[in-house]
Amino acid sequence: MVRKRPADGGPASKSSDVSLAVDDALWTIQAKALWGEVEAASRTTGRLLMLSPALALVLRAVMWDENRRTATDWFWAVAAIMWLAVPFDHSVAPDALAAIVTGHVGVTTIALVLALQAWRHLGSDTWQGMAACLFMSAVMLAAFLTGRQVGGVNFERFVVVGYFGMATGIVLLPLSMRWTVVAALALIATFVACQYANPAVGDASGALFTFYCSSIGGALVWMRAQLNGRQMRAALFRVTEARSRHLLKESHDRLHVMAFTDALTGLRNRKAIGEDLAGLLRDSPVGEALSVAMIDIDDFKRLNDSQGHQAGDRALRAVGSLLLDFSRAHGAACGRIGGEEFLVLMPRTTADDARSRIEVIVQDLDRMDIPNPGSRVADRVTLSAGLVTAATGTAVGGQPELLMRRADIALYDAKKRGRNRIVTATASSEPTAAPGLRELTTLVEQARYRPVPERSAGRRA
Repeated sequence: MVRKRPADGGPASKSSDVSLAVDDALWTIQAKALWGEVEAASRTTGRLLMLSPALALVLRAVMWDENRRTATDWFWAVAAIMWLAVPFDHSVAPDALAAIVTGHVGVTTIALVLALQAWRHLGSDTWQGMAACLFMSAVMLAAFLTGRQVGGVNFERFVVVGYFGMATGIVLLPLSMRWTVVAALALIATFVACQYANPAVGDASGALFTFYCSSIGGALVWMRAQLNGRQMRAALFRVTEARSRHLLKESHDRLHVMAFTDALTGLRNRKAIGEDLAGLLRDSPVGEALSVAMIDIDDFKRLNDSQGHQAGDRALRAVGSLLLDFSRAHGAACGRIGGEEFLVLMPRTTADDARSRIEVIVQDLDRMDIPNPGSRVADRVTLSAGLVTAATGTAVGGQPELLMRRADIALYDAKKRGRNRIVTATASSEPTAAPGLRELTTLVEQARYRPVPERSAGRRA
């Protein structure tokens, strides 16, 4: 599956839309040939998931919006607790108001601003990891400042509360394992520094507390590793599921095109061109000109008999190519309705303009000089065409069967006059029996949700 990069060229990190992140991830995985690793990682059942840096970066982008909200919510929650704790800490230590305000408000707020800025957009995880370490250290500093002013056993309590409060960030902050370990080590280092700065803590008790807290920090790091693995598996599942949906949609689109496209020429098939005609008659304003041309390759059976069916297929493809170009140039609908028969619908086109345009197709095919030695007209492939123009909503222009019948009669007349010509029928002429239309007109009427009476049909010679 080959995907196009998003139209704006920007990475998924600049949008909070998860589907955009997944679409960008699909493009990147395809461009970097990572689908093999994605499939292998999806089959891995171990607790830890080892990924290449390239794939890890892609999955990080997929989960970025969720991770950003988790991190910023944690930063805000901690900052709010610090701010709300000011009056309570002041009640415990009335003489420590300056230290409390400095740590709880000043230092914490500065660290919060830096952390929110770092987690605003997806970028290198280095800046986000450093911001997380700085924030944890700032909160520990606030606890140290307050505890030092209070002194005694409350010093230790403030430090321990700060440590365990920041330890929640080790497991909740969606950092990479490298920065999770760095954050845990930074937190333990600040805890050790606070321990040895407290004169009430001896060396033995300080070492014991450090061991306990370090063990808890290590357990939290392990838990974060498990969460990272689960999150990466969730991102893998999201990517593979999105890929499956895209492949299914592409298959559905291909089947839809196949159902309405003639495989040999690439034109609309009989069913599709019938629906196109029904749609034009249904949706066009009353009185708008609609020209319909039926085109037939002259002496096509003789071409197949003399040159083989491959030569006949080449002729059909050549006409199909001309009609495809014609449809793109003039907004016409062109389809193959039989073996060598084609139908051209030209909305908002007068009779003179329609004839001029069909003449160009005939001339272009003549210049291609496709041999047809069995032709009774020329030594090359030629076309005959029947053309009719009517105003939509009128007695003829509002009825697809009558409109197509007149075009078919004009084509039949072109054959009788010697082929290799265009005959224009008037929309007011009285119709006579014309072969080869029952199936197509039935499809048109079905598209218009109106029944068509059964009619017999024959083949044109």
